[in-house]
Amino acid sequence: MKRESEFRYTKLAGILREQILSGYIKPGQFLMSENELCRHYAMSRTSVRKSLEELLKEGLIVKKVGQGTIVSPDLAIEPSNKKVLRILATSPSHFMDSCMPFIIEEFEKQNPHVEVKCLSFPTSDFWESIRSSSQIGLQADIVFAGDRQFSEMEEAGPFLDLREPFKDVLPEIYPDLRKTFESGMQMPAIPVTFSPVYLVYNPKLFHKHDIPLPKHDWTKEDFLRAAQRLTIDTDGDGIIDQYGLTLSCSLNRWPLLALQNGVDFTGSIDREGLVKTLTFIHDLLYRYRIATLSPRYLINSEAFIRQKAGMVLTTSIELAGWRKETLPFEPMVASMPFGERKASLLIANAMMIPAASEEEELAIRFLKTALDPAIQERISREHKFLSVLQPVNDAVYSPTELTPLNIEGSRIVNSHFLHELFTDFSVMEEIEAEMELFWSGLESAVHFADRMVTMIESRLTPSSQ
Repeated sequence: MKRESEFRYTKLAGILREQILSGYIKPGQFLMSENELCRHYAMSRTSVRKSLEELLKEGLIVKKVGQGTIVSPDLAIEPSNKKVLRILATSPSHFMDSCMPFIIEEFEKQNPHVEVKCLSFPTSDFWESIRSSSQIGLQADIVFAGDRQFSEMEEAGPFLDLREPFKDVLPEIYPDLRKTFESGMQMPAIPVTFSPVYLVYNPKLFHKHDIPLPKHDWTKEDFLRAAQRLTIDTDGDGIIDQYGLTLSCSLNRWPLLALQNGVDFTGSIDREGLVKTLTFIHDLLYRYRIATLSPRYLINSEAFIRQKAGMVLTTSIELAGWRKETLPFEPMVASMPFGERKASLLIANAMMIPAASEEEELAIRFLKTALDPAIQERISREHKFLSVLQPVNDAVYSPTELTPLNIEGSRIVNSHFLHELFTDFSVMEEIEAEMELFWSGLESAVHFADRMVTMIESRLTPSSQ
């Protein structure tokens, strides 16, 4: 795990270094506290401290005893002789870590007079950081964001309509993705990668315990039997230390189970389907005790990576990040047998060009580089990201690989972005905050289902009920 730890603190050091050298955090200004850095970037205190130590050795920061850490007051930043294309990006992001360096390298080869500079901001206050950077003269030429941030972008000012400059590539992008990143009659963002949420397993653990590998038509009972056989005390100390499944309590994961049980979060809620889903979660965690729980703010599954859980709900984007850090096995995709309805959640990353950018032509050129079929194919083959271009996925992956992901030809079947299910983000925040007793096993599935239905339906307009 040493390589994984080094990757994490090096990544945070890089983000902070970008913010300092770009002038976003100026000489003499304080950095976030260690606690804030841990929370905003979902990292341990150890990784945060190692990141700060690295910047301290470089002379970029100074620690003030009892006060915090500031940017070195003596720091002098050399201006670039090249034209600068500035990308402001959400963090953490596996695409930024794995794919963006390659895209930048290809772009700078074609445009040697241009230097691409990336500045990353935490997801929690992303648009506020974008506005702040603009106010101090760091105008974004490209904004890289997730689908949820896109759905909140009305607060962030106008963006270019990308339909005309990308009219040749748009027909190759999955229609469901195109529709998501449209706004009225315009297309202010263009997706660069996406993924459904799906189930993967560790074949090494299945083979080790002589468990049949999942088939395309395996049932919920098959899943439960496999999870039960994977759940064991491996060292004989009386404590179970390997589980069948690691389950995240984040809304980015578990609502998939409700969708498969026919729950529609956008209208009148099917209480029976919701109770069935929540009861199944309690079965996994507390009745059968074959699943372990990941914290809400830590979607990444340490248990799965460390081979302490045999299965996990994940995405191709997350898997690519795990592979980049360290993964001693190659996860395999299994069909999801959790309900009668074939449904899933979606996530995506997209790029936008602010109308205020003074490098519009270069920004369009960069986006075209990112969406070049040859580059999209290389990203798919080397990092196993899904391409937004259907012909690329059809060339890289077989139908048997795409079908379990609910991808059939040009269609992404019954898969939904979280902001499509919960159009009021305050509802999501309320649900997550109110679920703690349920996740602890201290509130019944029936009781929380009733409360959740009330939370959702109280925010619906009369016409949507």
